[in-house]
Amino acid sequence: MNRFWRLETCSKGIAWASLNVEEESLNKLSAEVLDEFRQMLDTFDTTPPKALVLQSGKSSGFIAGADIEEFKNLDSAQKVQGLIARGWHLFNRFAKVPYPTLALIRGVCLGGGLELSLACRYRIAVDHPSTKLGLPEVMLGILPGWGGMKRLPELVGPQLALDMMLTGKSLDARRAKKAGLVDLAVAERVAQLSAEQLVLSGQPRARATGLKALLNQPLLRPLVARMARKQAMAKARPEHYPAPFAIIDTWEKADGDSLKDPSLLAGIVSTPTALNLVRVFFLQERLKGIGKAGRSTEKGHLHVVGAGTMGPVLAQSLLGEMSTKKANTHCECGACWKMLSKQRANNHC
Repeated sequence: MNRFWRLETCSKGIAWASLNVEEESLNKLSAEVLDEFRQMLDTFDTTPPKALVLQSGKSSGFIAGADIEEFKNLDSAQKVQGLIARGWHLFNRFAKVPYPTLALIRGVCLGGGLELSLACRYRIAVDHPSTKLGLPEVMLGILPGWGGMKRLPELVGPQLALDMMLTGKSLDARRAKKAGLVDLAVAERVAQLSAEQLVLSGQPRARATGLKALLNQPLLRPLVARMARKQAMAKARPEHYPAPFAIIDTWEKADGDSLKDPSLLAGIVSTPTALNLVRVFFLQERLKGIGKAGRSTEKGHLHVVGAGTMGPVLAQSLLGEMSTKKANTHCECGACWKMLSKQRANNHC
């Protein structure tokens, strides 16, 4: 019996695979989840369905991405390669299955979740405020190594694909449809019917056309890459933030296959930038857990370091979480005083 993927076959011969990682609030693609997915493909190699639809068994979203917890164990180049190879080879295999496949996306579809969706022949996004599609790996100082750097430019063109990968920004359902990232953006009430009709339609896999397709050809890739590097250089230096430049290089020189240059891949994951950004991610998750647990701070002492525009906003936000009406707040910018005075804080700028 499957632990994560629940399979049901409807009267039309469509296999519906629902992912539900019960111990998590959001679905994540851990090694165990991917291994069970591989076993499902093994079964379908022998007895293929008429079509396969992937969906979430959770109301919270589709798939949030890879399991970041597993990044803690990446202490060697071999382990980094193994993690990337696991998803790269599995998703390539999935993209080549003879039966039609579709990702029915409700809620967040990020990182490895979007890369799995890109390996499907079709994609449908439910038009809901919670639906977001993106490849935010760069925000962790890493790159989308499970096929996103290859398939996203092929689908929406390299300019939009690089913009999404280099900034980590996501698209809602309607913008994803307009960009060509999904085939349909539909209301919740017709999502299942739309999935049934599209996956059995026999229409070809969507591809970028015209100038978008032309810019993805080897002859013009250096031009696009040069423009992307110039934009990235205006925001960060390669020695300080190597991930954006590694994404550009991998797309331009290796057609999105990061396994072609293992040294580059290992260097990215083990950089101080990546390690610190992953650490920030876990700290954010810890803070979310504290908030969900309903914990309050009876007494507080807040010290904001820095004089940027985010200082006062952060101070106000954190102070707002404190149950006490007064807190000692030390700040290095005078702007905090105005914003925090409404919270009746003692401010020492």
